[in-house]
Amino acid sequence: MNEAIKLRRSVRTYLKKPLNKKEEEMLKNLLAETEIMKGPFGNHARFFYYSTNKAFDDEAKRIGTYGFVKNAPAFFGGVIKNTFEAIIDFGYLFEHIILELTKHELGTVWLGGTFSRSAFESEVGENEVIPAISPVGYPEEKLSLMEKAIRLTIKADRRKPIEELFFVNDFLHPIPENHRYMKYLELVHLAPSASNKQPWRVIVQDNKLHFYLERTPNYAQLVPFVMQALDIGIGIYHFEAGLIEDKKNYMITNLFMPNIENKEYIISFILE
Repeated sequence: MNEAIKLRRSVRTYLKKPLNKKEEEMLKNLLAETEIMKGPFGNHARFFYYSTNKAFDDEAKRIGTYGFVKNAPAFFGGVIKNTFEAIIDFGYLFEHIILELTKHELGTVWLGGTFSRSAFESEVGENEVIPAISPVGYPEEKLSLMEKAIRLTIKADRRKPIEELFFVNDFLHPIPENHRYMKYLELVHLAPSASNKQPWRVIVQDNKLHFYLERTPNYAQLVPFVMQALDIGIGIYHFEAGLIEDKKNYMITNLFMPNIENKEYIISFILE
């Protein structure tokens, strides 16, 4: 999974051809398997799949992604209850799907605010929300002009320096680059986030790592859930994926750490 994290990129322009039957079946099985999984707060999500049936542009217009996504042969998305912890879990679970598809060399891109939720209203029950969808298909080798412009606008290739994100003992002491857990924190550093805001913060205290959310003021206020909760879920998934790949023993738990200034405590990892 670490390799998939490093290879993953947002794909908005696709070859104009449908998924083959083998890959479509793989995707449907992956969605079903992920429905059985739980996020770190214990929530499940439901997932759905739509093929454009070769009506590429018409389907993109219906979903509201026209202009942002080109030639996508299919889309998938998910539904979960609209609580802060559930949205974190959705980010965690959806990123699992994204990375598994990356391993199969299929292109995807997180869409949280740039699609029409009314297009999928039949999927949503009471007190539920669709936090994100993604196109899925075969990536164009070259970035389109639109894709280049979007990446430039959101600074997709720029990452905050690690000393602004990861700390030792408190938020006054940035983590050294040679820290024993830096290998796993670098996977968090590579995580995608809405508008590339990178709102995750981590304090390392001995063998405990505490994840915090530093919310961007007034961000995504028109979206009917906490958008940056998705980002925290993605970061948590990346960190755990690194531990699993190295067969590390760990526990995810709520240690009820205090919020610090504008940083909101989320959850902790305890490593053996």
